Amino acid sequence: MSAFVLRLDCTALPSYMNDVQEVVRAFSPYIIIDAKAEGLLSVAADMTEGGAVRVRIASSHAPEVEEICPAPHKGELEDKRIFKSFVKRKLYSYCNRLTGISLPYGSLTGVRPTAVYYRAIGSYSNIIDYLTEEYDVEPLRAKLIADVVAGQAPVYNFEGSGVDVFVNIPICPTRCRYCSFISTEYARVRKLVPAYVDAVAEELEAIGDVIRRDELKVRSVYFGGGTPTSLSAEELKRLVALASYGTEFTVEAGRPDSVTDEKMRALAEGGVTRVSVNPQTLKDSTLAAIGRKHTTAQFYEAYRIARGYGFNINTDLIAGLENETVDDFKASLDGVIALSPENITVHSLSVKRGAALKEEGVGRIADGRVKAMTEYAIAALDSAGYIPYYMYRQKNTADGLENVGYCKPGKQCVYNVDYMEETNTVLSAGAGAVTKYVYSREGRFERRSNAKGFEEYLRRAGKL
Repeated sequence: MSAFVLRLDCTALPSYMNDVQEVVRAFSPYIIIDAKAEGLLSVAADMTEGGAVRVRIASSHAPEVEEICPAPHKGELEDKRIFKSFVKRKLYSYCNRLTGISLPYGSLTGVRPTAVYYRAIGSYSNIIDYLTEEYDVEPLRAKLIADVVAGQAPVYNFEGSGVDVFVNIPICPTRCRYCSFISTEYARVRKLVPAYVDAVAEELEAIGDVIRRDELKVRSVYFGGGTPTSLSAEELKRLVALASYGTEFTVEAGRPDSVTDEKMRALAEGGVTRVSVNPQTLKDSTLAAIGRKHTTAQFYEAYRIARGYGFNINTDLIAGLENETVDDFKASLDGVIALSPENITVHSLSVKRGAALKEEGVGRIADGRVKAMTEYAIAALDSAGYIPYYMYRQKNTADGLENVGYCKPGKQCVYNVDYMEETNTVLSAGAGAVTKYVYSREGRFERRSNAKGFEEYLRRAGKL
């Protein structure tokens, strides 16, 4: 079908509805927003004298719609949330009729689909039906949300009484073509790596002082990136020693070409309990095309090494990599399941700003191919005894889908749940790292961000 190219006018919406436009953007490539387009899609909302909200939606291609949401009278913040949700649902219905396209998550936008489920607990006897009827979430995805909530229950910390520690190592052997992270290739910063390790070590010492002073309970530690195992065994050993609190400790060894016996031994001896060894696909031609300088054989060898040290292992796969068929993805997933890792994460490809694919003009995939891949994953992982336990969504994700972490029962990664559900304070170190203070009782967050650029971070740390 041909796309509707429209100017989007949301200027007549109150400021607290500033993300309503994301509903329209979710219909890309069926609706393309262009500030210079002749066609117009306008969304307006105003308050009536009785406290209700009236929404008007009009476009050059369909009749105007006007609907009213009665005043819920549940408090200012809750009323605003209900009003915004109402406008999103009406806008979704309008775009659905305009294009004839249904989205897997209906009018739900935002990173955490589980947030709506948690808010509905105690108010609805069947939350799956609530998601499908009130938000137009398709039944399979509504059940997936419910299953994720059930899967994270054993480690979900409602009180927000602990802290997590995150360390960012934004260095990789090479840069993948789909990557939009603030990371750099090791060869470009080789001479600066020792200074970077020094700066992160100082931050970890300061974090440790706070944890001991305030007698904080550390729930988990997570080294991410980038690829932390781009560092040497000695560098890893130094940083791990400063971050070990005798609790769950994850290190991303995501690139198999960065995994060595010496590094895995250093991690194990330092108290690391979990590593990620990520193939993304088991098809060598795809690995070469996306810029990963390793083979499937190297992944299997890296997995073997990591398994030898008794780690819980996570493997990542991406559904929707260029030129891959549904059968290609099935073969990769079946191959990973055969290894029996404790965790398997299935990402739906997201082409984001900053990625080489985006700069090359690759747009969002919306041909149903990735949807078929993820539906196979849901069924196959369930059959293999895995349960979904955390999920998140991103903009420009193929077929409007999601990223889901699956685990064997009892093997949930605490950090993934704490971070995705925003239940606990995260104390962070490294370039681009964000410390997030969670005040559960007050229902608010505070963020403190480090400099994103590698060299800028070192400058601010006094290392340049």
